Amino acid sequence: MLKFLIRSTLLAALCLGGACDSEESDKGAGDASVQKTSGPLLPWKQGNTWTYKVTGDGESSTKVTTILALEPVGGSGVNATKMAHRVETKKGAMDQTISWQALDGERVMRYREQSYSAKTGLVELEESWVPGKLHVDSSAARQVAGLMWIEEYEETKAPTDGTPETKTQRDTWKVDAVDQVVTVPAGTFSAVVLIKSGGTSLKTYWYVPGVGKVKETGGQTEELVSYQVAP
Repeated sequence: MLKFLIRSTLLAALCLGGACDSEESDKGAGDASVQKTSGPLLPWKQGNTWTYKVTGDGESSTKVTTILALEPVGGSGVNATKMAHRVETKKGAMDQTISWQALDGERVMRYREQSYSAKTGLVELEESWVPGKLHVDSSAARQVAGLMWIEEYEETKAPTDGTPETKTQRDTWKVDAVDQVVTVPAGTFSAVVLIKSGGTSLKTYWYVPGVGKVKETGGQTEELVSYQVAP
């Protein structure tokens, strides 16, 4: 059944303008205002879309991520002929990324991504991952508080104005909590909290079963404003 939640135009405008502050709550799991949901941590189906308020460096903007049709990953890597969904993330008229991602069992994997310049609208960076870079793992085995594991892959970065470089990368994932209450402009949810560290990057994600990512911190903060998903 289609799950749909769009906050009112007024509320969304207020939140995107910074009038709504998100917070992790100490409410108990039995609080009637907390949305208890079920399903994969990232519902993966063509047409699913998420809108986020993005804040960082004192500025606020909007990001919209949409899953589009299946097509070959493309590029020149070993995954070129693999079928994956085209995923568009738009941050403005020209500031966007296009990636190719697919379900592998209960894991959503990234295989290739293109980043576009906000000034020119042209591709400025091409990235690819072999065998793939984990986006999120929805399996029950990876939703145990305190669990840690390592993901290893080959990452190739090819800037349009530079030389391609391939390195072995290792990301350490940790399940920080499995039933943490979090409030964002889209509502109050019970979330699975994942921490990912790799190289100099450290990010924390709040995923809600059947909804997707509702919050992300690390470098900048993303908070879910509205979403339209089918399981």
